[in-house]
Amino acid sequence: MKRLLCWMMLCLIGLSAYAQDDNPTETPKIDSAMAISPAYMPVSTASLSGTFFLPLQYHPIDTTIFHTSDYDPFFHTQNLYQTLGIVGQAHKNMIFGYDREIGFSLITLPYPLYFKTQKDLKHYDLETSFTNIAYTYGTTIELTSEHHFQATHAQKFKHVSFAGNLFGYSNKGYFMRQGTNLMAFDLLLHYQTPRNIYGFTTSYIFNRSKYQENGGLSDYHSFADRPARDTNAVPRLGSYSVVFKEAASTILTHDLLFQQYVNIKDKKDRYYGTLSHSFQFKSTKCSFLDENLNNDFYQDRYFFSTDTTYDTLYYHHFINTLQWSNFDPLTRLSEKNYALHIAGGIQHEFVKSRLPHYIANHFSLFARTHIRLFKVWDIYSSISYSFLNYTKNDAIADVSATFALNRKWRHYLGFAAGFYRVSPDFFFTHYYGNNNYWYHEWPKENNLKLSAFYTIFDYKLSFNYFMLNNYMFINSDYVPQRSEKSINVVQLNLFAPLRLKNFKMDVNMSLQHATQSYVAVPLFTGKLYAAYCFRIFRNRLKLMVGGDLMYNTSYYADAYNPLLHQFYHQESEKVGNYLYFDANLTMQVQRIAFFFRAGNIFAGAFGYDYCTTPNYPMQGLNFEVGITWKFYD
Repeated sequence: MKRLLCWMMLCLIGLSAYAQDDNPTETPKIDSAMAISPAYMPVSTASLSGTFFLPLQYHPIDTTIFHTSDYDPFFHTQNLYQTLGIVGQAHKNMIFGYDREIGFSLITLPYPLYFKTQKDLKHYDLETSFTNIAYTYGTTIELTSEHHFQATHAQKFKHVSFAGNLFGYSNKGYFMRQGTNLMAFDLLLHYQTPRNIYGFTTSYIFNRSKYQENGGLSDYHSFADRPARDTNAVPRLGSYSVVFKEAASTILTHDLLFQQYVNIKDKKDRYYGTLSHSFQFKSTKCSFLDENLNNDFYQDRYFFSTDTTYDTLYYHHFINTLQWSNFDPLTRLSEKNYALHIAGGIQHEFVKSRLPHYIANHFSLFARTHIRLFKVWDIYSSISYSFLNYTKNDAIADVSATFALNRKWRHYLGFAAGFYRVSPDFFFTHYYGNNNYWYHEWPKENNLKLSAFYTIFDYKLSFNYFMLNNYMFINSDYVPQRSEKSINVVQLNLFAPLRLKNFKMDVNMSLQHATQSYVAVPLFTGKLYAAYCFRIFRNRLKLMVGGDLMYNTSYYADAYNPLLHQFYHQESEKVGNYLYFDANLTMQVQRIAFFFRAGNIFAGAFGYDYCTTPNYPMQGLNFEVGITWKFYD
């Protein structure tokens, strides 16, 4: 196996090195006035890190035709998630990962691809403005429909820049009570005075979703165990019995951040660092309503009512952060041979929540550094310590070192380590609802992560090791449980983007093993995307045909509990060992692209056991048509 992986890596690297000059990314064209054509204006973005900023690394946006049909993040080759069958609902990464920031955490919601956080926002580096509008209409053979809309606009003038994103999705679903209505909006604004003495960044994120919660099929095998190509039963998906016939969920989040900073300088313009203050307000409201209670699911547990469940989890989170750094929040990553960036400060949090009830203050001290040595070593480190109330004595430390073998080829070798001694989400400690109640005192989680990676161009081979102590999860009785034994997780990941003239192929594969079943991961999971682009009519029209495959070995994937908005551990139903294949056709003329996508083409050919989360079938054969339009002026 090791020899095979090494051979594959060397072959892919060789092909990539041969084909780099033939990357089909558009080259900016020069018009008669010797200016860059607005049809191909270069635009770069850098990911922000919210309050705890570090120097920014900018990357050009993808202006190629190849990922036009990936209108939803679930379709991206980098994302391998189990879902509830349709876009926008709860999902969980099949590739295990662990990350935790300093401070208090009430609950982790299972919507990472759709619900944005401050770390998901991007700062745009552009000449004038950039706009991208996209709309997709989808349907299935059951004649149900879905609508997907996305708009992005970024603008810069004088000393002000801003960017906004709007995402909307609606789908009535294919089975009973499966509808989704989702909207996400974010806005980022930055201003800096002409002499760079004072500046501020403000951002706002709004997520709102309404789900018809069916809880999955109550008898999944009546759907999955039908003969292959059983076309008579396919149009009657709405007739299958579901767990919840009247349940619905609504989730609403707000996230507002205002960060202002002053660059400290004397009369001779000598720089003494940057003093910044950040204020952040976050609120989350999760509600679940069910008026036709299924006692098989609720297991005879009722604390308020036996005929109606209406549970609402609601909390406010106020955060103030004061820090000093020797660089301002929008500093670019230096190209110098030597660099030293440091930042540190104190953070105060005030939390107020209802169901569970919790009111408290928290304080945390933190420090972060970036050191560059001899132009080849980049070392990042951070450390934090929390005190008072629930997060008392929480500590996080991590460090990473990257050695640049060849920066022009993006050829790096790196290592990373992280230690987390943290309190579990407060949700695991205390919760009170109509059908669930618990109040525990759990020991702190003690988790270790070790990583090593090798990259060249955009190829990346990585190895991860996790050692988890006091690992918390929801068990099959829908209550929190702690692993009594340490859990070790080993992981080997490969991402290989092959470019050869007009041909493109992305490969994402992962091998994983966990010593305890409480961490549910498939032994192998992978996705492959391949496409070929034709240029016709004197290169004025691009025509691309492509497709993607996704596969994972069978395993006891975590099931989903809509009432708790959490995945839970189970060992009664396996999922996987099914090949998902999608095909697409895309046409592009300058800045406008149209695409047609056919999803799950093999549905029914080898049976109907296609689900990534127990009891939640994926979409059958489905079709989407869409348009995207970019504006650079």
